[in-house]
Amino acid sequence: MTASFLILRIGDTRLALPMTAVREVLPVLPIDAPPGLPAPVLGFVLLQGAPVPVVAPLMLLDPMASVGAIGLFSHLVRLRGDGPCLLVDRAEDVVRGDVAPVDPEKSLNAAIVGELPLGDEVAHVIAADRLLLDSERATLAALTVAAAARADRWRVS
Repeated sequence: MTASFLILRIGDTRLALPMTAVREVLPVLPIDAPPGLPAPVLGFVLLQGAPVPVVAPLMLLDPMASVGAIGLFSHLVRLRGDGPCLLVDRAEDVVRGDVAPVDPEKSLNAAIVGELPLGDEVAHVIAADRLLLDSERATLAALTVAAAARADRWRVS
């Protein structure tokens, strides 16, 4: 498959996200992190007055991973539809290329669907619709509703 991809860097890992899945790329915004969130959910950012969840994609792909300090030049990549924002160290570039397939058995939830050559390196192509399980999407939706209610309580009339 030949397509355009947004290249994301998270530590030493490079991911390639199909541009068809990207709504927008944003600088890091203040993240409100209420207590009790699941580990991959870092909190919520307010976009046009509505809370949007921020998740750590590496923690979705590797449950043993952890998130370090958020860098000044990090980015939020907002997915299309009702998707969350992905916190990445850097949205580096948009490239067009051919994807080599990978064995779906070697990827959690089959979220890694291919490999994209980038010079001497390879970026793992991720399918945005496979990053979260249906149950995780439902939990994220419920948490987003609760975050909206919480934000409403703090609005001045």
